[in-house]
Amino acid sequence: MARLWVSLALLVGAWFVSDVLRADERDWESHPENCWILQSPREGAPAPPVGWEGSGSYDPYSRLWLHWGGHDGIPQGFALFTFDLDSGKWQQRFPNTSPPGVCCVDGANVFDLANRRFVRFPGASLGHGYQWSRGVKLKNSAVWLYDPGSNQWVNMRPPPYALSHSRDGLGQLNAGATYDPNHELAISFGGQTSAGDTNRLFVYDAYANRLAQLRAENPPPPRDGMGICYDAANECLVVFGSQYGNDERTWIYRYHTNRWEAHDLQPRPPGKKLGTYSTIPKMAYDSLNNVCLCVTWDTNTNEHQTWVLDVAKLQWTKMNPAVEPAPSMSRSRNLSFDAARNVFILETVPKENRGTGVQIWTYRFRKAAPTRPLPPPTDVQVLTDSARSTVTWTTVPGAHQYHVYRAEGDEPWKLQYERIATVDQPRYEDSGLIAGKVYFYKIAAIGDGGKESRLSFSARTQLRALLRPVVSVVAPDKVEVHWNPHPAPDTIGYHVYRGEAVVQSVRKGTPGPWKDNDPEYPEPVPVEVRDIVDLRRLTDQPIRETTFVDHVPMTRSERAEDEYRYHVYAYVVRAVNRLGTESGPSPYALTIPSEPMNLFIREQPGGAAELRWDASAEKGVVGYHVYKLDGTWQIMRLTDHPIRQTRYVHTGGAGVSRYWVVAVDVLGQQGQPSSPVWYNRSYRGFYEGEWHQ
Repeated sequence: MARLWVSLALLVGAWFVSDVLRADERDWESHPENCWILQSPREGAPAPPVGWEGSGSYDPYSRLWLHWGGHDGIPQGFALFTFDLDSGKWQQRFPNTSPPGVCCVDGANVFDLANRRFVRFPGASLGHGYQWSRGVKLKNSAVWLYDPGSNQWVNMRPPPYALSHSRDGLGQLNAGATYDPNHELAISFGGQTSAGDTNRLFVYDAYANRLAQLRAENPPPPRDGMGICYDAANECLVVFGSQYGNDERTWIYRYHTNRWEAHDLQPRPPGKKLGTYSTIPKMAYDSLNNVCLCVTWDTNTNEHQTWVLDVAKLQWTKMNPAVEPAPSMSRSRNLSFDAARNVFILETVPKENRGTGVQIWTYRFRKAAPTRPLPPPTDVQVLTDSARSTVTWTTVPGAHQYHVYRAEGDEPWKLQYERIATVDQPRYEDSGLIAGKVYFYKIAAIGDGGKESRLSFSARTQLRALLRPVVSVVAPDKVEVHWNPHPAPDTIGYHVYRGEAVVQSVRKGTPGPWKDNDPEYPEPVPVEVRDIVDLRRLTDQPIRETTFVDHVPMTRSERAEDEYRYHVYAYVVRAVNRLGTESGPSPYALTIPSEPMNLFIREQPGGAAELRWDASAEKGVVGYHVYKLDGTWQIMRLTDHPIRQTRYVHTGGAGVSRYWVVAVDVLGQQGQPSSPVWYNRSYRGFYEGEWHQ
């Protein structure tokens, strides 16, 4: 059947191949080698008219492709979609809140396999209108995480806090991202900042909410729009090409040397600037065949080429597949690999649609081996006690024994694992541990002939950074902080930290791109958090309660005329386990109210916009203000005084607009704006009911 498909593809193209796949009800075992197959749109299953420059990655647990951000028409969008490869169905998701809408994030975000989260690194905002600067800047941070299971976004706000707004931070336009499953890290490289292109390399540990810059020797020239992937078999990061440059070398980075290697290989994919752009390549790693796939794009023809890199041999091969993906827009490609189906998944926005609409293509490099190796153990857990830990995991069918590996340290990219035990049961007790240290464990299953599986994902003697503090200003000198209990049974208490936020204030904005486009306020209000300084621990010993009361003056005794009248404090909570080890930091929460969650809108007959949202979690909230976009840039407040109800109806007319809701506390502080909702604009047909975002 595979040979027949390839022959048909050569004769009549990808559309007919897609029809054959429909007739076979997506028989993934029969997917042909070296041929791109169109999976969406298909008959009876349209694709949403999303724009280019959005991000995408594959979630193997829900078996769904995730698409987020990009152009929502001209505005920078925040819409989130999932795609089911089997049914061909696209669905718009409506999460609790959303990161600020962005563009220029194609290839910049990635799915974290160990932590089961979609990792959103920064993108470009405030350049095309329809956004409120307070709604963008107050919510922006280096990392947001999306959990497909709970359909929730969390703004992780990891330290160092100044990096989100510094020219020394992550690339915010067309950075490259990939995932390292060996060290369980999301990686961000390059991209554009306010100072131009960068070649900085960052890793993010979602378990500990830790962001770190790796300052390596011999870095590639600064670039954006590059191809990037992590080769797990050869334990290295691979980078090729760019959006505007002419560097055609293949770059490889390894943690243990902390040095980039440049390889001038022949043959190789095209990487020089051909006109407006270079080839804006996208790369992904095939974990079954241990090769890196690279898809390049021609700025003059919009056509693609498919290449494969064997890192062990340092050899590129042009594949010349029977069918290449249809010509696409410039910044419109995202590429991942699905090991269960043994196919690469490519998302594009076709050129023929003029930047709206999306296509999904699949490609198989080589069929999988008929016999699969023993899988690694899953659900590895660590329960700590004083000076010891108990490690457990799920039984692996066919395993006779298990090897236990351990490493010490708190920087996953530097860990050196050593085998410390061989056990017959899925359990191991480790003693002689030092309080406060972090120990990592990985398990391998041993099958027939002593063959060892891959190592499992790690577990560590440190609690996961799961806490979400809520800060309530209940009086001019009293702040209450409460948080969700940590679910780990070895949690003994919590430490609370307080710092002061360095805020930028605005009294009256200027409508226009890249501006603070706020309306005129009676006095200055915070528009952005630039840093958190003087962060100090307030608890001498871990407290068992999940509430902390802090007596601290809110009113500033001295301030300039254009500065905010109140101190803005930031609180961080860390959980502590029986070994005395702290978790990573929670996202910081501020003494200005957080954004209202789950804002929805529906259009009523007669031109009215009906809004609803969840009541704020803060105790000190006394009401809400509703804001509306007037035209492209003008923000206007609709409520003269804070309203207490969590519903609001406004006669919006026939035009297209956006609405936001802001909580107000007992001091009169206006909080962080909610995620916006569209009025008279939606992706109908890709969600159920009348309410939408």
